[in-house]
Amino acid sequence: MIEVIIVSDNHGLTTPLELVKLKHPHADGFIHCGDSELSPQYLSGYYACTGNNDYYYQYPEYVIAEIKGIKFYITHGHQFYTNNRIEGLTKKAVNHHCMFACYGHTHVYNVEENNGVTLINPGSMRYNRDGTKPCYAQVLIDHDKITVNRCLVSDL
Repeated sequence: MIEVIIVSDNHGLTTPLELVKLKHPHADGFIHCGDSELSPQYLSGYYACTGNNDYYYQYPEYVIAEIKGIKFYITHGHQFYTNNRIEGLTKKAVNHHCMFACYGHTHVYNVEENNGVTLINPGSMRYNRDGTKPCYAQVLIDHDKITVNRCLVSDL
C-alpha cells in the first residue's frame, strides 16, 4: 500500500506541518500545494509549489512528483479560473502523464475524478472558506483501489 499526504494553505503555520509528519511517519510522500508563506527549511521532505501568497520564497509554479511509480501533478491552482479549474488541471495532469492533480487556493476540500485523473484539493490547514474545520488529505493506493481520506488538523 502507498500512502501520500497532501496539504495546502497553512499560511505561515509551522506546527501542523511538523505534526502531519509525526502522525504519518510511514507515508511514502508529502505534498504541499502552495501558500505556505515559509522558507524551504520548513518544507523539508515535501514536494512543494508556489502559491499566490508566497511572496518571500520562490518555489516552482508546478511540480511533477513520482512517488512509488505514481505521478502527481502539483500546483496551487490560482492560475486556473473557477469555471475551468477542473478541466485545466485535468489537461495539465494528462499532458504530464499524471494519475493525480493536487491543488489548493480555494480553501475548500474537494476530491473528484475527471478523464481518468483524480483531482484533490486538501483544503486549508489554517481555515476553510466553507466553514469546515482545517484539514488535509491522506491518499491510500492499494493496487487499483484509491482511497482519499479527509483528515482534520485538530486531530494531529
